[in-house]
Amino acid sequence: HLQALQPLLRDSPVKVQKYVLRQFAQLLPHDVEARRSFVQSGGLQFLQELNETVGGKLTEFITQINNCYPPEVVEFYSPNYSKTLLQKIDEYQPDAA
Repeated sequence: HLQALQPLLRDSPVKVQKYVLRQFAQLLPHDVEARRSFVQSGGLQFLQELNETVGGKLTEFITQINNCYPPEVVEFYSPNYSKTLLQKIDEYQPDAA
């Protein structure tokens, strides 16, 4: 049923998003396939984008969902990840042989 909820996450008012996120927060910790599907369908990436613009209860549910994934996966899907990588390239000093 997660796949049916996914479109509601993107195109709904905050009250509906809150309900949908609560459903994901309850299910994802217990279902590896659902977690994988959520990433593959773009749900985790959308959450990171949403997290930059919302607050309150939505942020709480987003944090619960993010905690279902390794930190590096969450970071990879965050909107500023590419900037972070470029900054690391700029700061990196390779050993001169």
